[in-house]
Amino acid sequence: MSKRIPLYFLKQYAFWMLFFVITRSVFILYNLKKTAEAGIQDALLSYWHALYLDNSIVCYILVFPFLLLFVQTLAKASVLNRINQYYTFLLIFVIAVITVGELAVYEEWNVKLTYKALSYLENPGEVLHSARPKILVFGTLLIGVITFIGIFAFQKLIFLRFYLQKRNYFISVVFFLITPVLLFLGIRGGTRQIPISESSVYFSKNNFINNATVNTTWNLVSSIVKNMRYMNENPYKFYDYKEAKRVVDSLYAVNKDTTVKILNIPKPNIVMVVLESWSGDLVKSLGGLEGVTPEFEKLIANGLLFTNFYASGELSDQGLGALLSGFPAQPTTSIVKQPDKFQFLPSLPKRLQKEGYYTSFHFGGQLNYGNIRGFIFFHNMDKIMEGADFPSSIPQGSLGVHDQYLFAQLLKDYNKYRQPFFATSFTLSSHSPYDEPMEDVIKWGDEHKPFLNSVYYADKCIGDFMREAKTQTWYKNTLFIFVADHTHLTPKNRSYFSRDYRHIPLLLYGPALKEEYRGKKDTTICSQTDVSATLLAQLGLPHKEFHWSKDVFNPYSHEFAYYSSKLGFGWTSPGNYFAYDYDHQEIEEPQFDSKASEGKLVKCGKCFLQVLFEEYLKY
Repeated sequence: MSKRIPLYFLKQYAFWMLFFVITRSVFILYNLKKTAEAGIQDALLSYWHALYLDNSIVCYILVFPFLLLFVQTLAKASVLNRINQYYTFLLIFVIAVITVGELAVYEEWNVKLTYKALSYLENPGEVLHSARPKILVFGTLLIGVITFIGIFAFQKLIFLRFYLQKRNYFISVVFFLITPVLLFLGIRGGTRQIPISESSVYFSKNNFINNATVNTTWNLVSSIVKNMRYMNENPYKFYDYKEAKRVVDSLYAVNKDTTVKILNIPKPNIVMVVLESWSGDLVKSLGGLEGVTPEFEKLIANGLLFTNFYASGELSDQGLGALLSGFPAQPTTSIVKQPDKFQFLPSLPKRLQKEGYYTSFHFGGQLNYGNIRGFIFFHNMDKIMEGADFPSSIPQGSLGVHDQYLFAQLLKDYNKYRQPFFATSFTLSSHSPYDEPMEDVIKWGDEHKPFLNSVYYADKCIGDFMREAKTQTWYKNTLFIFVADHTHLTPKNRSYFSRDYRHIPLLLYGPALKEEYRGKKDTTICSQTDVSATLLAQLGLPHKEFHWSKDVFNPYSHEFAYYSSKLGFGWTSPGNYFAYDYDHQEIEEPQFDSKASEGKLVKCGKCFLQVLFEEYLKY
């Protein structure tokens, strides 16, 4: 009889996979109008792409039944079989409630069910009072129907009554050794380096279809886990909120909405190259090491280099969120990892699309890391290409396509684009494990040598790309923006709290840049969040929606940069900077030009973080 137990386990797996097909069908059919707008082809494809997350949540669900069934391969314990049955019935009901609850939430807000929606259940009376009777009646009936179908199907087709008559220890050992491995791989999404996330199943340019593809139960559990620490409570309450908001508003207030024009083309092509892990320490012109980025130095000689530019956060998802949505990074969490939140952010690509720009994003690796894939799909770019989309004949490293092949693809694609275009690319080779296809050139740097050589390789690829780009017809109308996503440890061994550790390059280059700005250096203190407003202002476009971004070429803009850390935040302005360790309530790396400046700037930084996190919670 113990031979039947693994088969019973497989039948339970099949049951749950089919059950989530049913719940997804409920969502798609209930939102039939949106389904029709998206197209039947994408709606059907959602079932295929959904398998990753469906499989993951099913593997989570089956951990408990596995333990029960394993014990049953060794001993007579029919009560465990009954526990397994009731456990399944309970989950069927809970998932039915989640499924129907999402229908109401999506109808109201166009977002999936998250921890924030659940928080409203703290006042069930208010929820019942505000809900329409039709929704309550229909929802209750639908929960009953889904629960009945699930329980009936499980009871008639899956449930197995058995009693152990003869032990088979070989079956028990194989079941015990193989099943946990399979469950673990299913939960994390296989053996790939980056675990599964919501964006793993994104495939459509239609947001509704992507929402339908994401498993509702997986999404809700993920949302609760990501927000468990804070939920709806802001830990950074330093002042009365009105006072904090007044301080932050004053930081972005300008006496005159004007700007200094640095471009000689009204609507240039814009090529933004996001440089993986490029610290300012790697660029000689920024006071960095000599010989690591020689090709970049050649570009600096004819470009506009910002010498006091800082990363908003510590990770790629935070950097991209700051660059493409102008939203500052937050300590301990990241808005880019949460689709229910980042969909409320402004979008630089979408804004440029309204002005006739063709938009694209290229990356040689997997965009699943930090849920970046979902964030990029949110921007509704006309073309999105990641590692899996490159020809299989292209040599790849452990993380994906090497930078030289990425840039070759850019040249091929840009020649096909209609102008003007806004094309973002994200380099890969300077990310560990540094397996770039080039012999080491830099022989120094000790433990940093692999990283330094990977940056040297990426720099060489940039040089080759730019030389080839200059021969293309679209080049004469183009502004290039080279900017790092975040910083990295270097042989200079910066302190974690140091402002210099957050220092990264920003270079504007190309024929669209006026002659008088070529070869110049701009000392304005600014950060990644300021790119959006600055760029839109240069194009003569309003940028009010990017309210955390300031136009650095507006002479009335206040000069400062905020950056987050795992432990708190840092703040820098002319002549002053400090880092704040929230856990220990201490000021680190202080440098103030006066006592008055210290009190004022520490308050500015605390108010900034308080208001920022309050807005993060609101989304």
